Amino acid sequence: MTGGIEITPEARRYALEELCRRAGLDVDSKRIWSIESGEDGQTLALRAGDPYFGRIEFPTHPGEPRPELAVHKAWPIGAPAELTSVEPDFVVPFARQDSRTAEPLFAEISRGYFRCTEDLLASAVLVLSRYEELDSPRRDAHGRFEAAASMALRDGYLERPIVDEYGLALQVAMQSILPGWKPRPRRLRVKLSHDIDEIGIPFSARDVAVQLFARRSIATGLRDLVSGISPVTPGSLLQVMQICSLAEEHGLHSALYWKASGPSPYDSGYNLADPRVAKVIAWGREHNIEMGVHPGYDTFLAPEKLRGEADRCRQAVQCQRIGGRQHYLRWCPETWAHWEQCGLAYDSSLGYADRVGFRAGTCMPYLPWLWKENRRGDLLEVPLILMDRTITSASYMGLTPEQSFATLKRLMSRCEAVGGVFTLLWHNNCLGRPFSAYYPRIFSELAGLENYDWQADLDAMRTVGGTG
Repeated sequence: MTGGIEITPEARRYALEELCRRAGLDVDSKRIWSIESGEDGQTLALRAGDPYFGRIEFPTHPGEPRPELAVHKAWPIGAPAELTSVEPDFVVPFARQDSRTAEPLFAEISRGYFRCTEDLLASAVLVLSRYEELDSPRRDAHGRFEAAASMALRDGYLERPIVDEYGLALQVAMQSILPGWKPRPRRLRVKLSHDIDEIGIPFSARDVAVQLFARRSIATGLRDLVSGISPVTPGSLLQVMQICSLAEEHGLHSALYWKASGPSPYDSGYNLADPRVAKVIAWGREHNIEMGVHPGYDTFLAPEKLRGEADRCRQAVQCQRIGGRQHYLRWCPETWAHWEQCGLAYDSSLGYADRVGFRAGTCMPYLPWLWKENRRGDLLEVPLILMDRTITSASYMGLTPEQSFATLKRLMSRCEAVGGVFTLLWHNNCLGRPFSAYYPRIFSELAGLENYDWQADLDAMRTVGGTG
């Protein structure tokens, strides 16, 4: 138990399956390796040969994992330089009081026999499931758990996909046992999406002023102004097509997340049935642009409102299998269950507004663990790594263009090392000042990367299941 949560054998098996996936196991590998569960923990073992040769044990350590304690562990002996150069060690949060720092994460006890020196499965499932956010009283004015309150920022690993890095260490141990085994090749992929918050409909004098004076987007602002008294397409709505075209010029596939909420202090309340909106949606379909849902501010912890908006969005974009992202990144672990109940395919809300980085210690899309049901969720989580306003806004990180680009390169290199997905959110109306000093170089850096195919990934995870 930890804080009222029982880390069940099923949760530990889930964690080991996720680590195996990050170590590069594919379908063929499962003919060689299998997971065995016992009273003392989980074991990854060779399927053939002497049962006492070729195994990696993940013991269940007695005592409570401690949220206040993170320890550093070394690479297994014999790790190649191309891996150790990524990070010098591993950070394991929720450690035990008697944990010994600087020892290998996987210690070789004898030939072909490795033993994990930490309760890594507990740590991995707690990080992936965002355990620290369950019932946490530390929330901002929008009900969000902020990076500033996180263990990752406190202990200095927010910009490291620590769970994915555990997969690298596990791979080293597996290849030491069976040198002929080849892990699945790692490759960096990119997922670009656009939350469509404002489109100039309904008319807003404030939004016109922002476009004209703050962002110096004169043509866009004037079209927004004229659209208030005529059926002309607002400039902010045209920016939806503009940003998709800019992305396509760099070989990047866009995903448009539309809103189906009514007006509120935090929602513009545009109508998806408006002919001008419907025309842009039709343009998107003609250009094979993915479209999904951006549920409104008040859908947070309100599953019935969420369901209604998801259904209206499906009808408008004429697609049943959609994903999306919560407005204002208003998310908590319970949101996964709500999205699953609505039949949504994936969520990409799992990122912080106030900081870039790896909120769940991963850049590998995954099916999350649902504590209340003690099972793997039937919903893909595509973690958000970087949002436009996080780097540009003085209320958040307020980075200069040069600082932002250096941060982007650093995060991309860590995604590349583990074969993850770099997920970028860039709003359609963030094309004027100050954003014009940022996105051209960012888009250029992402140009040529493989676009992430979430549908194929989700189908594979649903079909293959566990490692055993």
